[in-house]
Amino acid sequence: MSINIFGNFSNISVKVVNSATKLDNVPVDIPSYLNRKTKSKTLKNYIAARGGYFDRGLWQPPLVAELPSGARYLFDGDHRRALWRKAYPNENFMPAQIVPVSSKKEISRLFVAINKTARTSLSSNEVFVHEVLGGNLEAKKTSEHLRECSLKVGLGTRERGSEVGDVNGPEVSVMGFKTAIKESSVLAVQSASKTIQNLWADDKTVGVELLRGLAKVYKHTPVLAKHSQDFEDFLRARQAADTTQKEVATSFKREGSNQQDYVAICIARGTLLKFKRWSTLNKRMSTQTFNKYYGSYIKNLETQLPS
Repeated sequence: MSINIFGNFSNISVKVVNSATKLDNVPVDIPSYLNRKTKSKTLKNYIAARGGYFDRGLWQPPLVAELPSGARYLFDGDHRRALWRKAYPNENFMPAQIVPVSSKKEISRLFVAINKTARTSLSSNEVFVHEVLGGNLEAKKTSEHLRECSLKVGLGTRERGSEVGDVNGPEVSVMGFKTAIKESSVLAVQSASKTIQNLWADDKTVGVELLRGLAKVYKHTPVLAKHSQDFEDFLRARQAADTTQKEVATSFKREGSNQQDYVAICIARGTLLKFKRWSTLNKRMSTQTFNKYYGSYIKNLETQLPS
């Protein structure tokens, strides 16, 4: 998380609870309080994530509740306990954070808080940025593709070093970007990105639905080689009519069949159908000429949609 707070937090009054929380060593076999399954697959994943090692630098003490009677129960960290036992088979004790509680009901409330309401999962973009910074080869390759497409992925904090790809370009969702590359090609996504940025030069983000749809058009039709000016004029007309990236994408998607599980296909199909109507009405192309260059791909897109 960033040192700067995004949003208004200054008007929130915070009172401290559980100020008696402390660190202590507890028996490795301390009983758990109604925890989830401890799964070998999860344990193997933790070890694999660090190249087969137990990383003491990342391991955090489990949370242990202490009742008024003195009884203690581990309520969060059974996987961490299992890793400790595996890494230190001769140790009878392990560090833990002790949280005094008034009853077992409070243990359950703490369990829900730590595992549901008080935990924020990492977003795909956040994971990706740190994969790049950590030297992950696949992530670094995607970062290169981002640079080629004049796009970036960031943590959203605007802090120095928190963005990868082309730091001067607009932001994009890394999952949508990788899907666009997989569906089409780097060159096609590059063309789609350039078009979107030319049309919406002031936008700080590029919508992945429009990016994916246009990339398909660039990949499978000759709009750049044969009719680049016509296509650019058409898209400017759509921008003038629908204004935003989202509205243009929605317009194309509706025209193309509007099926949520086939967004990119629908946008590509809708783009070409509207391009046909516009180019023939404006006498840029005859219907025969349009069908010669684009008709087969429109039919191909139709076959990819459920009937």
